[in-house]
Amino acid sequence: MLSFGNSLFLLALVGLAVPVILHLINRELAVNLRFPSIRFIDQSQLPRREKRKLRDLLLLLLRLFLFASIVLAFAKPVWIEPLVQAPERSSLKQTVYLLDASSSMSRGNIWRDSLDALRKDLADTESDEIGLVVFADRVLSQVPPSVDEEQVENLLKGLEPTFAAGDPATGLQSAVRFFNPDAEKRLVLISDFQETDWQRDLPGIPEDVKFVFMPAEIGGGQNVGIVNVNTIPIGKEQARIFVAVRNNGTESVTVPVIIEGGTISEEKMVTLSPGQTGNATFVQAVTEPISLTANLPSDRYIRDNRWHFWLAPPPLIRVYAFLPNLDEPRAVNAFYYFQTALEVESDTDWVRFEVTALDRGFFEESVIQDADVVVIPAASAYLRDHQWEVLKNYIAEGQTAILLPGDGFPKQFRALERNGMMSSRFLGLAGNTNERQTPYHLGSVHPSSHLAQTFDDVAAKDLFLVNVYRYVRLQASQEDLVILAFENGDPALLRLAVGQGGLIASTFAFDPSWTDMPLRNSFLPLVRELVQEGFDTNRLRKKMFMEEVVLVADPLTQPAALHREGQYWEVNVNPSESVMIQIDTEQYLPALLSQKPLYTQTTGSVRIDPRLEGSRTDLWPWLLMIALLCFFLESLLTGIKDAAQSSVLKRRDPVQRA
Repeated sequence: MLSFGNSLFLLALVGLAVPVILHLINRELAVNLRFPSIRFIDQSQLPRREKRKLRDLLLLLLRLFLFASIVLAFAKPVWIEPLVQAPERSSLKQTVYLLDASSSMSRGNIWRDSLDALRKDLADTESDEIGLVVFADRVLSQVPPSVDEEQVENLLKGLEPTFAAGDPATGLQSAVRFFNPDAEKRLVLISDFQETDWQRDLPGIPEDVKFVFMPAEIGGGQNVGIVNVNTIPIGKEQARIFVAVRNNGTESVTVPVIIEGGTISEEKMVTLSPGQTGNATFVQAVTEPISLTANLPSDRYIRDNRWHFWLAPPPLIRVYAFLPNLDEPRAVNAFYYFQTALEVESDTDWVRFEVTALDRGFFEESVIQDADVVVIPAASAYLRDHQWEVLKNYIAEGQTAILLPGDGFPKQFRALERNGMMSSRFLGLAGNTNERQTPYHLGSVHPSSHLAQTFDDVAAKDLFLVNVYRYVRLQASQEDLVILAFENGDPALLRLAVGQGGLIASTFAFDPSWTDMPLRNSFLPLVRELVQEGFDTNRLRKKMFMEEVVLVADPLTQPAALHREGQYWEVNVNPSESVMIQIDTEQYLPALLSQKPLYTQTTGSVRIDPRLEGSRTDLWPWLLMIALLCFFLESLLTGIKDAAQSSVLKRRDPVQRA
């Protein structure tokens, strides 16, 4: 079947009339004859002009083929081979059963009732061939249509719902492929038709397919499910656990929430109105990683009554600092304050830092790849071009770097602009001495930054009393996030987005000649939050749902908390499977499935749904080759014709013969 990617280009074929018109209006060239005098030439009447007709037909055809080939090539023609279907039989009747085996089908007696309904329809059907497709997040198993009904029955034996969410699109595609185009087609859908699964982008179904819906009755009853579990550190070796619970039923309930694992067992009561989500909060000591489960009493859908998670201390954050040393000895003082703030033990923060100081000469890719965060106090002004490239690549891969200015601050910020890491514009220096009578003060914290979570209205008072004697003035760009600003609006700290990571640039050094911040109570939390600004302390804990389980281990058939190769995995059932709302199969679903029919007419061509098409062959390269051949032949023929005409003119011109 022929299809065009840019069918509007076909309108240019009207231009084929141009070469024909040019050939019609083209006259034969007159021959100039030279005479010494025209007084002896008698006057005569011009002969009647003959009727215009096409000449040089071969040349005209070559030019028409050349133009048409170029136009068709721009239209991007594609030849699509239809899928090979089963042998055609005009009287063939086929039935394909599409069975939903997603996790929500395990609710109550839905699965048993669905299998009973399928077997009853199988016994009553008059179809010649029977097929079966079982799906969840993907097609799990299938039986092509055949006269052997026993194959379908054998597949149904021992079949149970999976723990994955449903994706009907994959099953519908497979079912449609089974049908013979000329057969009488019957598609039987057996599902709970859960709203969250069936409100997806479904493929188009041919109009000649008869739908039969067998919706399972979700029924009443209460269903309270766990939708998420989060752990947050609240102090040294302590964490707060939030268990989010949702009432999917129609009545208010009070349920116990229990966390269990190892020696831990604690229970809290939660009261929820219909459709309400609430949290059960626990506080537990954490000294080493432990696998826990959050549990609810059994109800109609038991798979959302348990959630697997890890309670683990955050990982050690490795901080590499590169110093200018002999280039700027005073930068060592600024780094000392920075290092002390990170390494001091805090009773309210269990995040641990390991700080390693290195000379800037060791700033190479093989060294920094082991660092979680890179800090460069003053030394960035002395980095070479290839080292800037190393830094840019390091950040782009999702890491974090912190730059502090020094005496060479103009070189640092111009290098940031030159390497495409900063969109803000460098303006110069504000202030120049710590004896300034009116020092600059900080005025605002961006609400989306980590600093905003630490410096609330009360904690921010000390931060805003910090005296800054000089700072680098920048004209902030919208592409750069100002996470801390001065009272006059100038940036104090910027977060520059570089690839998947971020670079935090301070406009003042943590040195007494620039500011008295290292002597303030707000300095320690500010430095620790800066290091964590773009760093995920939960990077070793990954959450995923059962339909994504192939990323962890294959096979994994049920939810679990896993520890593989230093990575903690929390694999659970998707909370979307807990929803107890069905779509209207009589009105909504037929309209949804018919939105994208398998074959749809377009201007000048027939388009096939690309998800259900056969092999594709692009024709435009062949058309370009034809155009090139026509151009070559047209040039050759024109050259021969011009040479012949020139020879005739020479024979007719007596002056040239002389």
